[in-house]
Amino acid sequence: MENNSYLFQVNLKGMIELLSEHIYSSPNVFVRELLQNGIDAITARRNIDESFPGEINVYVNEKHPEIIFEDNGIGLSEDEVHKFLSVIGQSSKRGDILEKDYIGKFGIGLLSCFVVSNEIVVETRSLYRKHKGIRWKGKADGTYTIEKIEEEMPAGTKVILHPKKEWKLFFEEEELKKNILYFGGALPVKISLIKGDEKKLLTEGLPVWLNPDSTKEELLQYGKQTFNIGFLDAFRMSSATGEIEGVGFIMPYKIQFTGSKEHKVYLKRMFLCEHAGNLFPEWASFVKCVINTNTLKPTASRESLMDNEDLKAAKKELNTAFKEYLRLISVSNTNTLEEIIDTHHLYIKALAAEDSELLKLFVDFIPFETNKGMMNFRSLKAYNDEIFYTPSMDDFRQIRRIAGSQGKTVINAAYSFENDLIRKISIVFPNIRITKITPHDILSNLGEAVIDRKFAIFEERANKVLKANYCKAQIKKFEPEDTPVIYVANDEALNNKNISSLANTANPFASTLHGFIKKKEESTPTLCFNKDNVLINDLIDLDDETLFEAVINILYVQSLMLGNYPVNKKEMTVFNDSIYKLLIMGINNFSQGLSI
Repeated sequence: MENNSYLFQVNLKGMIELLSEHIYSSPNVFVRELLQNGIDAITARRNIDESFPGEINVYVNEKHPEIIFEDNGIGLSEDEVHKFLSVIGQSSKRGDILEKDYIGKFGIGLLSCFVVSNEIVVETRSLYRKHKGIRWKGKADGTYTIEKIEEEMPAGTKVILHPKKEWKLFFEEEELKKNILYFGGALPVKISLIKGDEKKLLTEGLPVWLNPDSTKEELLQYGKQTFNIGFLDAFRMSSATGEIEGVGFIMPYKIQFTGSKEHKVYLKRMFLCEHAGNLFPEWASFVKCVINTNTLKPTASRESLMDNEDLKAAKKELNTAFKEYLRLISVSNTNTLEEIIDTHHLYIKALAAEDSELLKLFVDFIPFETNKGMMNFRSLKAYNDEIFYTPSMDDFRQIRRIAGSQGKTVINAAYSFENDLIRKISIVFPNIRITKITPHDILSNLGEAVIDRKFAIFEERANKVLKANYCKAQIKKFEPEDTPVIYVANDEALNNKNISSLANTANPFASTLHGFIKKKEESTPTLCFNKDNVLINDLIDLDDETLFEAVINILYVQSLMLGNYPVNKKEMTVFNDSIYKLLIMGINNFSQGLSI
C-alpha cells in the first residue's frame, strides 16, 4: 500500500477565534504585539549598529479610523515576507544566533491584529534592499497579496489597521495612548503618538524603577502613581537567573491571605502580566513588585511565565533579595521593620515558622498576645526566665488571670501559625525556656488549702450539687482573692463532659457512650473554690440547702461564662431557676420584714 504525505490545512478563522477567546485575555493585546515586533526589528538593527537611535511612531486618524505602527528597524525582504508573515508559527527570531535579544518567538503575534481588524497591511523595506519596499496585505479569510512599492521608503516597517466596527474604541487617541503606555512604557526606544501635525513623545529613557540612580522618595512616588497606594517602604531586588531587576513596595495595610496578588512583570522591558504567582515567594502577598526579566521564557500567550527550572532558581534568588532587605533595615531602620511587622505580622509569622533565617531576623520584633497584653518577643525574653504558651483559646481564657497571679507569662498560641512558630523558636533558640501549659498545670500549681472539718463538709455538699453537671469541687488558695471560683478543664475533660451529657439522654444508644469516658483524675472538669474569698467563707455557714444549691449553680454557670465556655440548655435552665429561687426568697424575706 502506497503511503502519501499531506500538509496540514489551517483554518485561519478558527485560529483567530482561538487567539481571541482562549489565548489572549483582551483584544488590546494587538498593541503589545505590534510594539513587540517594532522593538525586535530595532534590536536586530542595533546588533549591526549599537548606537542606532531606534524609534516607534504610532499614527492615529479618528476621522477615517486607522492606526499605523511604524518602526525604523531592520525591515523585511520579499522572501522574508513570504516566510515569516504568511506562515503561522514561523518567527524570524527563532533560531537566530541572537535569539535571546528578542521578545517575540512564536510567530503568531501578528494574528492578534485580526481580532480587531479584517485586514492587516504591512509596508516594509529591508535594510539590505536599497530604496524599494514590499506591501503585504493579509485578510482574515486566510488569503494575502504582495506588491512592490515603487516610491522610495526608509528601512523599517509600517503596520496599517482599520478597525472592525465593534473595536473602534481601541483606535481612539486616548485609548491608544493608554495601551501604548501600559504595554510599552518601559521600552528602551522613543515611542511617539502622532495625530495630524501634533507629535507627542510618550516614552524616553529608563523608567524610574529601573534607574539605579533613583532615590527612595522617587521610587515611592512612582509606586503611588502606579498602584494608587502610599507604600510603607520600597527596596530593590535582583536575580542573576532570569536577569531580573526591579523594585518591591511594602503594603501599608493588612492583606487577606486569599487576596489577589497583583504585580507588574516585564519581559525585556515589555509589559508581560500582572499575575506571576509562580515567580514570587509567599512574602509577595504583602509586597507589590515591579520587575523586568531579560531571559525567563513566556508562555505562547505572553501573559505569564513558563514554570521551568530557571524560574524556580530565580524565585529563590528573589527570596534572598528580600531577606537582604530585611537584614539591612533590621540594622539601619528598625522603626520601618517594626512598622512592617506590626502591619503584616500574620504573614511574617507564617514565613518565620517555615524559614529559620527569617525567624532570626524577625524574632525580637514579632508580637504575641499574652495574659499581660500584647508583647514582642524581645520583651518576653527580657522579663521572663520561662515563657509559657497554650495552643487552645479556651485554655488561654481559663489560664490568663490565674497565671498572672502566679507570676507566669502565657502566650495565646491559638492563632494561625503561632503554635508552629513557637515550636520553631524552641528549636532555633534552645537556650530560651518555652513550656506548654494546660489548665491542669495551673490547677496543680494552685495553693493547697489546709481545710478543717467545715471546709471538708462544704466540699462534700458542693460535689453533690455539681455531680449533675459532670464536675467536681475542690478547695484551693489562689490570687486574686476577689475571684470566688475558677472552672478548670482541659480538652479531654470537656470531651468527657459532652459524652456524659449525651449518655444521660433518652437516645437508645446513649448507654453505650459511658465506655468512652476516660477515668483519669484530670479528665473531669473541676470547679475550684477560693478558700480566701469572702463569698465562699459565707457559703460555708449557710444551712439552707435550697439557697446553697442555688448559689453553687450560679457560681458554676458564671465560671463557664467568664471562661468563655459553651453553656448548654440544661445548664442555662439551672442558672435561671437558681436566680428565680433567690429572687423568690428575697421577696419572701422582704415581705416578712414588712409584716413585722
